[in-house]
Amino acid sequence: MRLFIAVDLSEELREKIAPILKTISGLNGVKAVEKENLHITLKFLGEVNEARVPAISEALKKVAFEPFKIYLKGFGFFPNERYARVAWIGIREGEEELRKLAEGINSALKKVGFKPESFTAHVTIARVKKPEGRKIVEVLRDLEDDFGWMDVRDFRLKKSTLTSKGPIYEDLEVYGVER
Repeated sequence: MRLFIAVDLSEELREKIAPILKTISGLNGVKAVEKENLHITLKFLGEVNEARVPAISEALKKVAFEPFKIYLKGFGFFPNERYARVAWIGIREGEEELRKLAEGINSALKKVGFKPESFTAHVTIARVKKPEGRKIVEVLRDLEDDFGWMDVRDFRLKKSTLTSKGPIYEDLEVYGVER
């Protein structure tokens, strides 16, 4: 199973981002993320044997955190604007709390055999598949980039099934304040 741990965006933020996704999905060489798949990845686990899921789940149950708020604003690109391969929306407030949550997850999963990795708070909105897709940088410069606040009350262990139409995400477990 292909697994990752994430914070899902609120429906309100997804609706605010949807017009951006519609605009960039028309660009040649760009694959926009589906609105329902918008999230902040806290840790990517990759291909994991199903037999390991109970241990992962138990480890994640021990990650404690208090609810907090995040504010989404601004566009960015990995690795950079000139060679954009991924377009993203930034986290302007609450980034430190997200980092602490990601560190708690790294620490908990280290005990069940996963290596800690660095964390960069962002919401991926598109992947650039061809060089002509780099026009996305110019297009995003002219679009509204202030999306607002949301509460982070939980995080999720998610399964990703890759299909020709894009990934299908399924929550395996929800951790945190609201279960």
